[in-house]
Amino acid sequence: MIEQYLHGLEIPKDELTPIERSRLFDAGKEIDRIPCCLDTGETMAPMLGIPIDEYYHSSEKMCQLEEWLFANFHSDGVGLSTTLRGMAEAMGSEIKYSPDNIAQLKKPALTLKTIDEARLVDVEKDGRLPIILDGLKMVKKKLGSQVPVSGTVTGPFTIAAMVLGTEYLLMGMIKKPEKIKQLMEIIVENNNRYIKRLIDLEVGIGFADPVSSTALISVEQYREFSLPYFQKNVDYIKSQGHGCGLHICGTSRGLWDLLNTTGIGTFGLDNVEDLAEAKAVLGPHMCIQGNVPPVEVMRYGTPQDVLHSAKECIEKGRGAAHGYILTSGCQMPVNTPACNMQALMDAARLFGR
Repeated sequence: MIEQYLHGLEIPKDELTPIERSRLFDAGKEIDRIPCCLDTGETMAPMLGIPIDEYYHSSEKMCQLEEWLFANFHSDGVGLSTTLRGMAEAMGSEIKYSPDNIAQLKKPALTLKTIDEARLVDVEKDGRLPIILDGLKMVKKKLGSQVPVSGTVTGPFTIAAMVLGTEYLLMGMIKKPEKIKQLMEIIVENNNRYIKRLIDLEVGIGFADPVSSTALISVEQYREFSLPYFQKNVDYIKSQGHGCGLHICGTSRGLWDLLNTTGIGTFGLDNVEDLAEAKAVLGPHMCIQGNVPPVEVMRYGTPQDVLHSAKECIEKGRGAAHGYILTSGCQMPVNTPACNMQALMDAARLFGR
């Protein structure tokens, strides 16, 4: 069937709009096909000729990109992220911006000796947070009646890495564990302040927390230094009558049993983990999503490669107790071909009905 597609097979048309599909999916009702979301963001800005550093600092360009992506690919979700360094910048970290690459940490806000100086943020004034919130307002106004809109928040542990520097965070867990926990409490409050604005905007909420990967820390360290603080953010969201999702880059299998008790509604796994295993372990507790390789397949593969990989993911995720969403294992890189993005959406229509 994949070979037929490549020779011009007509793609089945959607019967539902993304917003209709989302509402039925959330209610556990029958839908026309599995949902498929393109994991995009600032890395797609060059597709419109927008320098990435300009995208980061313009609500209008953020909204322009989301409108263009939805008009061209009809993903089942749109939204904006604080990006991994957004909250840290609001807390005082210096960030290096480039026109053709994602932002990088230039200078951490704190050292292990200055954790007492960690500050609470004003999300309406500090860093790029007000720019992102204004962008979300625009996206919600432009697209909210057609497609679910969400805001991505950085996980507390990853924020700590961007406030201290990853190496010093790892050292601090051993040398100054109480100081690290003191910092984590401040980060939790800062996240909750931002989350409150997302709730006011009536958008979905997701977390990206790559530094919590077991490629960097042990399960025991996650249990002590990351999970309790992430849980406080989740509990706050649930106290407001909302749910949330989580994505952890890299290896995460050792954390799944812990995540089953958090109350999150969705987990997105990196392509280094197995969807079939995730369906067995996480599936009874939450929706799962993933995990077409973003680099090897989405960036450097062909449309046929995307279809093959997506079909395998759909076969593994199909029948998950709380649903399955097709997407890439992480954000798609700069210069991901548009034809591969279209192939991912087409895979959901071809194989996910």
